[in-house]
Amino acid sequence: MRGRRSNRILSGLHVVKKRLASGIIRWNVYAWRGGPCIHRQDGARPIITPDLFAQAIAAREEASGGAPSDTFKAVIVAYRASPEFERLADSTQRDYNRILDRIDEQFGAAPIAAFEDRRMRRDIIEWRDLWRGQPRTADKAAVMMATVLGWAVENALLTINVAAGIPQLHSADKSDMIWEDRHWQAMADAPEQLMQALRLASMTGLRLGDLVRLDWSQVSDKAIILTTRKRKGRAVIPVIPELRSFLDTITHRQGVVLRNSRGLPWTESGLGTVFQRSKPADFDRTMHDLRGTYVTWLAMKGLTDDEIARIVGWTSQRIAEVRARYVDEARVIVSLVDRLSA
Repeated sequence: MRGRRSNRILSGLHVVKKRLASGIIRWNVYAWRGGPCIHRQDGARPIITPDLFAQAIAAREEASGGAPSDTFKAVIVAYRASPEFERLADSTQRDYNRILDRIDEQFGAAPIAAFEDRRMRRDIIEWRDLWRGQPRTADKAAVMMATVLGWAVENALLTINVAAGIPQLHSADKSDMIWEDRHWQAMADAPEQLMQALRLASMTGLRLGDLVRLDWSQVSDKAIILTTRKRKGRAVIPVIPELRSFLDTITHRQGVVLRNSRGLPWTESGLGTVFQRSKPADFDRTMHDLRGTYVTWLAMKGLTDDEIARIVGWTSQRIAEVRARYVDEARVIVSLVDRLSA
């Protein structure tokens, strides 16, 4: 079993063809996709020889700190070196790495072959349940495990993903998570620079990482256009009159839009820390909830669910849930009051 599994993980060898300026065809063989180059050859496609297998094994063991190539630790190391992982935003990589360390600690020494046994799902669920008192943390652990196993399946290291579809422990009505008047009133005494950041977030729907990096060069008369850090996609945010009026209150026009009390650009951790220190003890909203606030604001402006979905990168169904909870309900109440007051 060990020999068969070792060959199987090496089926992930990555062979890349490149035409040089001279017209010569050059082949590069990598130990895995995103891993080190172990062989280079011009002309005919290289044959994968036992020597190349041996080099790939050595590269994997070196990358994994000497872990055998048929253990799950080798899969974790390969996933961390993969293009799929490398294209993630720095903040996402940090979050993933914390969970991957926990996975490595629990399952790293296990043979990869063990994850072909569907009974392993029970072990993963029991491990997830170690954080049952922190359901969001528990769910993140299970999702990360499913992500790594799914990557392994896609790269021919496994044939099944035993963690796929594990039910989540945490449940919340995401449509409830928007800032209402009472939340703004509760933050009325917060520092001016923090309130400026919160207002801009509520009128752009930008995530924290994109918010602190928003530059005036990305702001035009009609739209804010940027590449988001999390999804690496192009975001086009309409500059409607209220947003334009807000931007006009900011005096500087060079560099990043938001500055802290010292006149310097915010960092993600700095802005997050000031928010945590400034909010009341019983405050029940996060800065991320300002994305839902932005969705509600656009819906009140008359944009369709599909139009809003294209702006914020949500599904139309999720937009509809927020609309039903806040926008439509508010309009019904206003209509009732108008009729009863007539």
